[in-house]
Amino acid sequence: MTIQVRSLNEVGIAKFATWLGNPIGAAPKELLEDDTTTEVIDGGYHIDLFRQFSTSYELGKYLVDEVFVGTVDRFALLSNHGMWAWLSLSLIESIVSKGGKVPAGNPLAPPHYIIQSPRLAYRLIARTAWDLVSLHEKAAKLALGSSKSPWGDMAEQMTSRQEIYAHRSFWPVANSLYAMPDGSVKTGAVSQRSKKARCDPKSKAGLGGVRRLPFTFKQFERTYNLRQMTSDQITALLPTEYNKWREGS
Repeated sequence: MTIQVRSLNEVGIAKFATWLGNPIGAAPKELLEDDTTTEVIDGGYHIDLFRQFSTSYELGKYLVDEVFVGTVDRFALLSNHGMWAWLSLSLIESIVSKGGKVPAGNPLAPPHYIIQSPRLAYRLIARTAWDLVSLHEKAAKLALGSSKSPWGDMAEQMTSRQEIYAHRSFWPVANSLYAMPDGSVKTGAVSQRSKKARCDPKSKAGLGGVRRLPFTFKQFERTYNLRQMTSDQITALLPTEYNKWREGS
């Protein structure tokens, strides 16, 4: 079933937020076409309510390839908070928990579906999935390709830092280091270097992971124009702590 994309108004967002806080029963999809809870938006975009996606990357690619097609105003779309709340509700089956700390089928924290704070806007799954695929194409799969969660640890690490979120050179390098051939994330890539490891000069635990790469980029950018370099050129510059990841282990 294809319907026109709309925007949840304040009443609609409040009702959606109420369900997110206490998700008893099915998501309130009756809000999607209710004139008292939605507003018409420009663009004439349409979405298939029956489409479901196994990963957030697939969802983002669908939005790029089939919904927001052609030349669009990126910043105008990003700033339409009501539209992204509407899309979150319409796509909710694809972006709820798949198990773990939150029971499967239940929504994650509200900021993954509605914008409650500009500081946490990057966590809005549908919005960020569309934006990352638009910016980085296949390289966005590293952050969004988890089949275990619509918002995994790699997504959090690669989107929470503004200096790398839209850095077009960072994402191909991260992919070359941390992605397995099937698109999954290498074991240990998001591990944090423990205090014990930091105090042991012989310990290599946590070295070269995705938490460290932004700091390496920041150091390099004092000397190199990384945005004008290929991913292979940048990877060749990386210090020895990244050897493990370069060699594919």
